Amino acid sequence: MLGLSYAFVPFYKLFCQTFGIPLPSVAVNPQLAAPKPISHISDRTITIRFTGNSDATMPISLKPAVYSLKVRLGQPVLTAYYAANTTRQARDGVAVHMLYAMGGTEGVNVNTYVDLQQCFCFEEQHYPANQNVTLPLTFTVTPDLPPHIHTISFNYTLFPAENVPANMKAKPTP
Repeated sequence: MLGLSYAFVPFYKLFCQTFGIPLPSVAVNPQLAAPKPISHISDRTITIRFTGNSDATMPISLKPAVYSLKVRLGQPVLTAYYAANTTRQARDGVAVHMLYAMGGTEGVNVNTYVDLQQCFCFEEQHYPANQNVTLPLTFTVTPDLPPHIHTISFNYTLFPAENVPANMKAKPTP
């Protein structure tokens, strides 16, 4: 079953490219991942939506603290996700995120307009048995976001750490 899921990766990439859906990317150069300076907070507001899912083999529920926010461009945002491990066994997992832009007809890679300052994504997290964990998320949407984009969706999926390919995990900085 796991081998079959890897076989669908090329089809997924082709589907995304055909319909203009940006593929997730991980910044491995620490200078690329450095926060962008905030020039100003704009009067323009957009909607940010949050979803959380867990892989079928991961018995931990992942839910956003809020499902939707109205934010001004350039405004720092602090929110969180909650993970609940209701099993008797501690688990390690990695959350992978994808950002989707809504508005307009062309596919826009919105990752370049979202500055993640703190994120639990792409890093292995420990989920103790029978406990809830709060996972903070801090970001800013840059003021140069194209004007046709009115909504950005943050979609997180939690996978068991051993099932995540090495190229999808964050690389340690030297």
